[in-house]
Amino acid sequence: MTAVRPTPEVFAGPLGAQLRRRVQQASADARCLLGLPIDSARPPDLARSADLAGPSDLTGPSDLTGDPDLDGMSALITALTERLAAVLPSGGAGSIAQGHVVALDRLRERFETRFDALGRVQAVIAELREVTSPSAMLARAPAALCDGSPLRRAILSSVAGGQMVAEAAYFTGDPGGAHAALEALRANPLRVEHSLIETELLRRRRATIVVDARVHPRVHRATAKLMGWRSYAAAPLVIGSEVIGVIHADRGIEQELDVLDRDLLWEFATGLTQSYESASLRRALRHEGEQMREFLEWVGARSGELTDAPVTLVPRQRTPMADRSLQDAPEGRDDRVVFEGLLTRRQLDVLRLLAEGNTNQAIADALVISPGTVKFHVNSLLRKLRVANRTEAVARYLRLLGMPSP
Repeated sequence: MTAVRPTPEVFAGPLGAQLRRRVQQASADARCLLGLPIDSARPPDLARSADLAGPSDLTGPSDLTGDPDLDGMSALITALTERLAAVLPSGGAGSIAQGHVVALDRLRERFETRFDALGRVQAVIAELREVTSPSAMLARAPAALCDGSPLRRAILSSVAGGQMVAEAAYFTGDPGGAHAALEALRANPLRVEHSLIETELLRRRRATIVVDARVHPRVHRATAKLMGWRSYAAAPLVIGSEVIGVIHADRGIEQELDVLDRDLLWEFATGLTQSYESASLRRALRHEGEQMREFLEWVGARSGELTDAPVTLVPRQRTPMADRSLQDAPEGRDDRVVFEGLLTRRQLDVLRLLAEGNTNQAIADALVISPGTVKFHVNSLLRKLRVANRTEAVARYLRLLGMPSP
């Protein structure tokens, strides 16, 4: 019989190599049971893991790197069934075969259910990606989780300062219960302590399922009583190296959860954090773009003013702060030397006047520039000196010059 190789999709995907080895192993075991010859040219340790050459009426040749011959496997199965029918009592072989068929159907149903459930979760995540506001995305997350999975109640909490603060909740068919639970949890935030299972959850950064929540020693008793938990699942929201929140979910009061519920929650949490991070990045980029447009508009307006303004030549005047900084600064600590390569001459003039306690308007008058230009220079100073405000900028200026702070 001419062997027909399967399509490449049969052994494609991350489990393809494992499936190929298992088929090859089963083929070798079947030949051993049927007493068929095995290729003696191959090492004994490979004889049981490869689909080796056999009689032409059963299989065609194959190797460790190629795909097994499924038609050959079908012929081996038929031969084994006939052999079992000859040695087992009447109907015994049929019962065994029927049992395998039932088991395969059960396994197929299980995986189809899992794939369908994961597909629904991925669909609601795709809908959440359309939300442009990160905070609105988190607010809608519990409802999206319940809409796309068998879970019926979900609470999303933020994690900060050693506390878990409830931010959003959704109970399928019970909006009043969700609101009441959210208010109660907000009034008494859960402290993340060593003895709680949530602490382990944040450390391990993976989803978990808790059974017997009423008697579990590491479950927070007040929260379990409020939620009426018999069992629940929880998953952290991880962005980079930081845990920003936790999602708790269950199937409702008195309902048990299984491993699929945990996996669905973890799939949802992973997709949610990716969408949240993308939305936050898009918002930051929009903000930076708006600031850049404002700056360019200011530059355009200022350029127009300079173009239209008359040119007046005046002698350069030293500022009082410039003279005083040179007199008061210790030997070898001239501020022009200290800040050379970091600040421009104009930025150093502004910093000197800031150190004297001048306002933006006073600095503008002293340097004969507009208050808007002073504000631009101040912002540049803060960024270059890596300080948060004018006071810190002056303190760093005086410290670098070795001068006492006022």
